[in-house]
Amino acid sequence: MKEIQKSEKAAKEITHPEDDFKGYSLEEIRYQRALVTLHKEFCRTKIERLGTQLKNKTPFSSSSSSSSSSIPGKVGFVAGKLLTGLNYMDYAMLGFNIFSSARKVFSFFKRKK
Repeated sequence: MKEIQKSEKAAKEITHPEDDFKGYSLEEIRYQRALVTLHKEFCRTKIERLGTQLKNKTPFSSSSSSSSSSIPGKVGFVAGKLLTGLNYMDYAMLGFNIFSSARKVFSFFKRKK
């Protein structure tokens, strides 16, 4: 019974408050604006950090140690990994796959009589 009376009192307080809301003071508005600006800045730095992490984690980035420094940038990194990380059988399979793919592409564009 007491809970019902408490909820009725709370409902009356919500629907008919004793003191009317007269608005925010300038100090409260400034505080809210500063809080929102700070939140935006944290989000911006988080997005920038995620972007740089994503950029550095790609296999084509040259951020890690590049063995072939003569070829600049990302191409040198990929070429270095390709030349040092494969054995003869891998090269043979890679060549066969490239050849069969190229043959399919050329046969698609070849004119039929």
